Amino acid sequence: MKTGSDIHILIVDDVSDNIQVAMNILKEESYTFSFASDGQEALDLIFTESFDLILLDIMMPKINGYDVCSTVKKMDHVKETPVIFLTAKADADAIAKGFEVGGVDYIVKPFHANELLARVKTHIELSESK
Repeated sequence: MKTGSDIHILIVDDVSDNIQVAMNILKEESYTFSFASDGQEALDLIFTESFDLILLDIMMPKINGYDVCSTVKKMDHVKETPVIFLTAKADADAIAKGFEVGGVDYIVKPFHANELLARVKTHIELSESK
């Protein structure tokens, strides 16, 4: 079972401060991180690197988070990678769509640090147990 620095997380958000906040919370677990500031950059990374989990914003330039997740779920080498939406979109339709396109969880900004940590740990453990 992977631990700490063996776990590679992709954080995708067009606001660098949001990436920094998530990374600062999760770095206490010694995870390894990659970052993307838009959907196209995220897909480019996903084509070339392997990730254990993806934290994905929805409202981004070029390609939105829903489309990124839909694309990921069609790619054989990453379709089982858990995608957690981390977004300010809090309405019921947005949340439902996040699950419909393949997200395993949905966290609304602003979020609590302990909630983010717990959900990330849970989905990494669930993914590894498959």
